[in-house]
Amino acid sequence: MNTAVGRQRLYYMDVIKGIAIFIVVMGHVLTMCVRDIDRAVVFKFIGEIHMPLFFFISGWFTYKLTDDGRWLTPNLAGRFRQLIIPMVVVSSLWIFYFPHSGLESPLNSTFEGLWSDGYKNGYWFTLVLFEIMVIYALLTPILSRLTGMPARIMTVCALWALLLVMNQTVTAEVGGYCSLELMTRFFPVFMFGVLASSSKDNFNRLTTSQAVITSSILIGGVLLYMICWPWDIDGLADYPIVINILRTLFHITISVIAIALTRPWCNRVFSSGRPCFMARVWTYLGAQSLAIYLLHYFFLFPLGATREALREMALGWTPTFVFAAVVAACIVTMVSGLIYIIKSSNLLSALLIGQTNHPKSKLNKSVFGFKPN
Repeated sequence: MNTAVGRQRLYYMDVIKGIAIFIVVMGHVLTMCVRDIDRAVVFKFIGEIHMPLFFFISGWFTYKLTDDGRWLTPNLAGRFRQLIIPMVVVSSLWIFYFPHSGLESPLNSTFEGLWSDGYKNGYWFTLVLFEIMVIYALLTPILSRLTGMPARIMTVCALWALLLVMNQTVTAEVGGYCSLELMTRFFPVFMFGVLASSSKDNFNRLTTSQAVITSSILIGGVLLYMICWPWDIDGLADYPIVINILRTLFHITISVIAIALTRPWCNRVFSSGRPCFMARVWTYLGAQSLAIYLLHYFFLFPLGATREALREMALGWTPTFVFAAVVAACIVTMVSGLIYIIKSSNLLSALLIGQTNHPKSKLNKSVFGFKPN
């Protein structure tokens, strides 16, 4: 039988997604609403931590086994409906809305930008995730036949090396159409999620080890500094491929840290049967993370008047973080209301957020593996 083994819901994954999507909105508050404060430490921190977590979790839940123990190839037709159709529909609407938004986007918010620019008007994540899943679908027969983790890791590394070479050799135009640079950047952490999921017991022991947690935090801090401020280290900025490797190591490290910090808290608050308010909030945001990602651009608004005030505070961590968090909370609240309205229609849900309320539909599951509340 070609069916996957059932899974128990992992609330800590929901919470991580909820925190990550909230941080995504915070980042866009700074980069699209305020603008021109990209040197802020908060912005650099945000820019490096949220998307790796989504790819790690996507890889974790993409890994499935058939009843006879073979690696299950993902349903690419279903993933296309969940990812590509909403991306095309929503990003097209954004192109029409953007001139009336009052925003100054750093992206090419046109139909040309949607297809030729690697960032796809900001909707690159859905395309890149689908492309990585296509690669994973091609890899599953090979990975299923390999018997040891070292062989699987070597196979993944070899394919990543091939992507790195392609990223350096293809033209910028070709790379832009398929978002090759971003696909190369996030392929390893997606596959880390796959391999971690395939060896859950070992990964769980890893993320409960005090030595591993401490080392990950220390190493992660050093790696973050090196990839955000490479010019502070003599000669590092001249070797982008080295920065790419360091960034990949950071992606793996931040995934370990996120699981290690979040899982014990979730196990405690959800075991009582009455999780606290914040646990319910993060769980809800996590379950709706794809919908929030797709729709939140429409609720961004110009905040350039705050730019000088933040600069006068030296773009300090606390004022910048608090400002971005408060505005992001307002935006997420508005988006949640729109999601509630959209989900009353199966057609709109399928076109705009990759979901449908039909109980028997395969789309009644978020792209990250959880049924929406």
